[in-house]
Amino acid sequence: MLAQSLVRPPLEFLPDVDAEPEAVSSLLRAEQMQLAKMDSYPRGGPDAIAGVGDWWLSNGVLCAAISDVEHDAGIVSGGGSLVDLGYCDRDDDQWSYANFLTGLSKDTAIPVQRIHAEIRDGGAEIVTLGQRDGLRQIVRYRLEEDSQTLNVQVEISRYAEGPALRLSGLFTLYSQRALSPFSYSSYAPEATLGFAQKQIDRHDTASLINGLMPADWNILVGSDAYEAGVSYGVQLESAELITASGTRRSLPTFLAVFPDYSMHGWMTRPLWMQSERLNWLSMLQNRFMDIDKKERLLANFNVVVGKRSDVASVTDQIYRGPELRGYSSHQAVSFSVWDRHERAVTQVRPNADGSFRVRLPDRAQRVRVSAVTPWGQRKARELSVVDSRNDSGRWVFTQNGELSLPRNVAMSLYFFGVDGTADPEFGDDLLAFSEGGIALRNEDQGNRIDLAGVPSDPERISLPEGHYRVLVGRGIEYDIEEYLLTVVAGQRSELPIRPPQRAWYSEDWRSADLHVHSGASFDSVLPLQERLRSFAAQGAELLVASEHNRIVDGRNAVAAMGLNGVLQLVVGSEFTGMAHTAEAPFTIGHSNAFPLQARPEQYAGGIPKIEGRALRELIADVKRRDPGALFQLNHPRAVAPLDTDLAFFEHLSVGKEYDPALPLNSENNNSLLKVDPASGARDIDFDLLEVLNGSEFAVYEAVRDDWFSLLNQGARRGATGNSDSHGRRQHAAIPRNYIYLPESGGLPISEAALVEALSEGRSFMTTGPFMALTLREGDQQAGIGDTFAGRRAELHVQLRSAPWVELEQMTIWVNGRIYRQLPCRANDHKVIELVVEEDAWVVVEVSGPAGDRYRQLYPGLHPLALSNPIYFDANRDGKWRAPLN
Repeated sequence: MLAQSLVRPPLEFLPDVDAEPEAVSSLLRAEQMQLAKMDSYPRGGPDAIAGVGDWWLSNGVLCAAISDVEHDAGIVSGGGSLVDLGYCDRDDDQWSYANFLTGLSKDTAIPVQRIHAEIRDGGAEIVTLGQRDGLRQIVRYRLEEDSQTLNVQVEISRYAEGPALRLSGLFTLYSQRALSPFSYSSYAPEATLGFAQKQIDRHDTASLINGLMPADWNILVGSDAYEAGVSYGVQLESAELITASGTRRSLPTFLAVFPDYSMHGWMTRPLWMQSERLNWLSMLQNRFMDIDKKERLLANFNVVVGKRSDVASVTDQIYRGPELRGYSSHQAVSFSVWDRHERAVTQVRPNADGSFRVRLPDRAQRVRVSAVTPWGQRKARELSVVDSRNDSGRWVFTQNGELSLPRNVAMSLYFFGVDGTADPEFGDDLLAFSEGGIALRNEDQGNRIDLAGVPSDPERISLPEGHYRVLVGRGIEYDIEEYLLTVVAGQRSELPIRPPQRAWYSEDWRSADLHVHSGASFDSVLPLQERLRSFAAQGAELLVASEHNRIVDGRNAVAAMGLNGVLQLVVGSEFTGMAHTAEAPFTIGHSNAFPLQARPEQYAGGIPKIEGRALRELIADVKRRDPGALFQLNHPRAVAPLDTDLAFFEHLSVGKEYDPALPLNSENNNSLLKVDPASGARDIDFDLLEVLNGSEFAVYEAVRDDWFSLLNQGARRGATGNSDSHGRRQHAAIPRNYIYLPESGGLPISEAALVEALSEGRSFMTTGPFMALTLREGDQQAGIGDTFAGRRAELHVQLRSAPWVELEQMTIWVNGRIYRQLPCRANDHKVIELVVEEDAWVVVEVSGPAGDRYRQLYPGLHPLALSNPIYFDANRDGKWRAPLN
């Protein structure tokens, strides 16, 4: 393989698209977004991120945005990617990112270097140009007048020698099913999988080949949690090799669908033996493929936009067969249509009046229509669709009962079916998405209802007839009450629910979750209002908004819901490294920063550049832009091997795993100490380390040991524990931090005081246990974050917890080694004599088993608390020296 540093022509030799645009009087727009005209760009929807400098494309029906060259978008460094797409008159944008991967890898993707706008031939276009490794890529995004389809064309050619090009594709990101993929093949019906996707092991070649389907359509269904629904139908219409003589030859194409992303791909040359389905022989031939000079690859895509969060809003625009209609007695039903071979055809949600209409494929004769309700009732009918009536009839479903909910009180209600009644599943999207035959729940699906004690709380919920056990709580500071409920169809029930009783008063300690997501993140669909409701229901106070690569100021939503004084939103962001670049070959992992200033007119709220720079450069940039901000390294260890990109300590950006047993200046770890010549910052200069993450609980001990190793070498970083919650299914505010802020009064508290307390390590993290620590000797007393002068002291530990949180063991750590371990329980006051010979630090850890009630509320967690250190200045010289220094 040839080296990448081959001769590359200067950019001025790229095709010239600077011609004057046509003069038009239509609604067509193609232009770079300007600050003075921001009000003229209808940016709306949870995922709308375009800002000044990005490229706007519109025909008055659809509005789209392509990120500017320097605006990182998706899994590659740089811009030129489709980032926003929706109807101009609706706040419906749920599009995430789409990246063209030349070579089918983010490591070989061609970076965009120039972008132009054109209006020509009755359409508006944004054109991106780039080159790398002897290849040139031109992508045209085009909207024609009155069209509901975005046309995208990618052209790849070779201008110089370089590594072989075998495969290319379009990567579409929708992490954690922020969009739900429904695959359909217009030319190979047996490859239509609908929502029942194959399970593909990316490390197993046979599994990977088996998952490459000859399908052209990937219909991405948006969340129905928003007032304006949306779906996107992405079609790879054609892929061709255009030879030097001008001959066009069709290329093999495929679609691979995963729960978090999909890939429309094509090979560089036709196969020796044509086959719709790729196989081992196809992949063997692919090893010898490449594009020659004077040849071009041309792939044409269509992106159809639907106005509902269902498949039919897209398939109604592409099918040309008969129409099927019907009526449902319940609006919140999902109808699926199957052909006579039991292949998925479409899926539809009824209108507000219960009616529905769906278009079927041409030549459809018999179909099966199935329906599912939120409470699990299922019905099916087989129908002939050969005449003009095609009426599926009236669908009448079992009448549910209702439960009136408490008003003006914050709480969470957990419903469990008893005596044969199933647990309810609130938030089920009813799409039945599965991978390898295993149903995958969405992130907002569960058996919990949250109330914030505000007027916008739901007044009642619908429940199937049956018997239920209802647990009522308000997070870890409150006790839990249990109620039995019988629901009768057609009747409204009430429970005499009392407000949860507080079991622990935090007094001078303020509760905070420093890592929380909502629907503004590309991997979440939870509306901000519902995130705030769920947070208030858990009795926590400070929420740090941590949207991926976005800065969103949601404080107005707190006020609008009437939650001022109940919770406080701190504006932040999670800087999410996804690209492999020369500056960060293994990404920069994930990090939070807060408080930040949102700049809504800027791209992604004014996010700093993430990719193409080392972590130290990002740290310095954040501190320059927002001098009072804290920088927190998030989940530095990974549970799953495929997730190592997001875990900084797994690779340190350079491919070397952090080794806590070695010094920081060792060959393995010394990249942490490398100094940025411009700013003087180092990769180790983060302020906080997320030791406990609710999504990565299994690696807690490994990260704790990493933290201990930093403390032992003088890198005093505050330890935090956060939920990293993305949806309703995973609670916000557990784990959480308690931060010592005496005399801080009611909310809002000073953000400067919050930053100061966290910087000084005056906090502990917990999933249930509460602790108060002091070192005492004579008149001297030191608490968490303080320094004690002397070699000998008594450590006083007071433990508290709600009655349903069990405590079992306390561990006293001194300099990262167990000093003493002893049994414990709630309300204990332990006194341990500590003696050290030299400067040292002490940390207390408390843990317990997850009892029945704990498991029912917080599955996957168990009671755990970890303090930040109290430091010993053993020789009383006023200077603390690290144990290993």
